[in-house]
Amino acid sequence: MTWTVGVGVLISQTGCWDMKTIQDTNYMTAIGFDYKDGKYIVYGQMLDFASVAKQEGGQSGKPPMIWVGKEEGATVSDAFNRLYRTSQQRVFWGHVGAYLFSKSALDQGIGKFTDGSVRYSETRFTQWVYSTNESIEAIFSVIPFFNVSPINSILMQPVEAFRQHSFIPPHRLFWVASKLREPGYTVMLPTLDIDDTVWAKNEKPDSKLRVNGAYSLNKQYKLEWVSEKQFLGARWLNQYTSRTPIVVYREGKPVQTVNVKPKAHIKVRVQGGQAFFDIEVKAPLGVAEIFEGVGESELEQLVAKQIKEEIEQTFKLGKSRSIDVYSLEHILYRDKFKEWAKMTNYGVNPLTEYELGNVTVKATVLHSGMLKMKEKTPQY
Repeated sequence: MTWTVGVGVLISQTGCWDMKTIQDTNYMTAIGFDYKDGKYIVYGQMLDFASVAKQEGGQSGKPPMIWVGKEEGATVSDAFNRLYRTSQQRVFWGHVGAYLFSKSALDQGIGKFTDGSVRYSETRFTQWVYSTNESIEAIFSVIPFFNVSPINSILMQPVEAFRQHSFIPPHRLFWVASKLREPGYTVMLPTLDIDDTVWAKNEKPDSKLRVNGAYSLNKQYKLEWVSEKQFLGARWLNQYTSRTPIVVYREGKPVQTVNVKPKAHIKVRVQGGQAFFDIEVKAPLGVAEIFEGVGESELEQLVAKQIKEEIEQTFKLGKSRSIDVYSLEHILYRDKFKEWAKMTNYGVNPLTEYELGNVTVKATVLHSGMLKMKEKTPQY
């Protein structure tokens, strides 16, 4: 009797007939956006799931398998729906780690491209956001070192590289979306390109991704590009700069290399209908390399002078091209709202009457090597 009841219970149990296994799902890992001839173009990157998992016994000898799909439509959602026609299996969007925009897409405004995806329950606002002037398909197809998955590239894991080489910071979608809503804020969106001149594998060029500059984004849709070299001054004002190197020159000759972890403070004052922004930078540094002997006091003076020049040069370049590279207008809005409202007609017009005031840099030698400065965890 007991055996009969047990069999009956087992037979009556329903199975998980709608359960999807790993191999029955396609996992989208990155999305690219473009715009051409009135059509919205989307790219989807998918990876072989086996290439994401760690290989037993070391790295795989074979390059990871990467698929890049492309479709276009009257809207972004229309293009995504067209992509489903050839996806063969259900597509899961919860693992998307990066959004990549072409210049043409940025011209349309990123909101037109992200509105549909962030409304979808599987996606979030945590993707890293980049722009590019290169082929999106080519960017998505670059393989990192040792044939590991593209998930291990700066496209989807940029933080550790930025901590070691702090020049142009990465941004997540939620940060970009929130800052673009802030009056007077200019988002400097990092751009990616492909560099095949640095690394070689078995004496053949081995292409790698590189952050080579940034596009300016704001409410006025003023889209301008600056190179990493032109953007050097911004690293001294970024609160998350962890380790940025500087070659110290004396009379045109390099004498030392130092690593700096700056901390900046900006104060605004308004005089005669014009805004002046006083900048104070504290620059603790560690000596990384010595070419010629320089006294500690002289080294601090040389570093301070060079940092000040970089801040001023980047500001002048930005203003000559109507780019508020340091988002100084937002500081005016935040600290002196009445003056900001008067000077910009409550944000209708961009701030034009502004200049740098006093730029003060205090460099301090902390050590001459063998010590590591404490890093601040980025909250992008």
